Amino acid sequence: MGTPSLVLFLLFPLLNPGPVQGEVIQDLSQCGWFFQGKVPPQGFDTQNRVKICQRYKNHYHFVTLYRTDLRIPVYSAYRYPCTLGVDKRLRPRPWFYEPQIDDPRASAEMMSSNDTASVYQAVDADYQGSGYDRGHLYPYSFNRKDSATATCTLTNAVPQKHKANVNWAKEAESIVFNLTKICRNSSRSMYVVTGSANSTNIKLKNKIMVPELAWTALCCTSPPAQNNDPCLNSNVVSAERNAPMVYDKDFSAAFLKRMQPEEPALRLTVGNLQQRLGVGKMFASCRGTSADDEAETFKEVTLLIKGKIPAGNRGESIGRWSWLFAVLCCLLLEVGLNWFQ
Repeated sequence: MGTPSLVLFLLFPLLNPGPVQGEVIQDLSQCGWFFQGKVPPQGFDTQNRVKICQRYKNHYHFVTLYRTDLRIPVYSAYRYPCTLGVDKRLRPRPWFYEPQIDDPRASAEMMSSNDTASVYQAVDADYQGSGYDRGHLYPYSFNRKDSATATCTLTNAVPQKHKANVNWAKEAESIVFNLTKICRNSSRSMYVVTGSANSTNIKLKNKIMVPELAWTALCCTSPPAQNNDPCLNSNVVSAERNAPMVYDKDFSAAFLKRMQPEEPALRLTVGNLQQRLGVGKMFASCRGTSADDEAETFKEVTLLIKGKIPAGNRGESIGRWSWLFAVLCCLLLEVGLNWFQ
């Protein structure tokens, strides 16, 4: 178990633009834009938890709630789009770790976990020869440049069997990513919280708990005011290439998987996921998270996953009328040319 001094401990940046830095602080207000409505998920235990504003090369990239007694993250919260930085993405070898989790007086920079040991967190040596992948919560593949590199910290990873990790990517992450692109193409922002739950009896090196469950919840909603929101400034990738469709409504969804290769991922409503995890609201306010609209939203998200636009969507109507207008213009042009001949 962690010491009481680690409760509500938060790594937060100093001014030096080194790789990643932190400062002990007790709230997330200075990186709260990663939460919908700037409100963190509710109902999660705070004992032996460390709050981390994940910063890399002078940018905040996501937020993590980390459990020091089990040495795994509870969840990571992130936005899409929110690609920051200028350098080409890379997978560091070995991964990063947070030295201040063990000692608040230690270096403020996130450092390579090579040749290190820790009392309260995983380091690279814990995974070597274990037969387990470093399973990203915030996926590396969701981003480019420095934002992707920043996900390669062991405070954003849980032990996962390789096949289960691959299946989670196919059954949940790939669907979530496609929904994020629909959300972005519809001039909205996607808020995502991805985590682990349920301890097992398996520990890597008798230290790192292997969780039973992986889960993710997402909320697509209108973006906040651009002022003081780094995810909406000029450094962010602003256009979605090959965006699949436009959907003119907010929506939410959730996924849950027992991390066994043969166990399929389940798609749930956010309310169902909250009940299974025994926590409060994941999002401050989002369509499909209340009993009044969750059934309707669930059906609409099913169609979006299948590549279909739900009936009555204004984006669909706009596209249809645009096509008819183009046809009409062509006909009028042809009539006009014939008239002058």
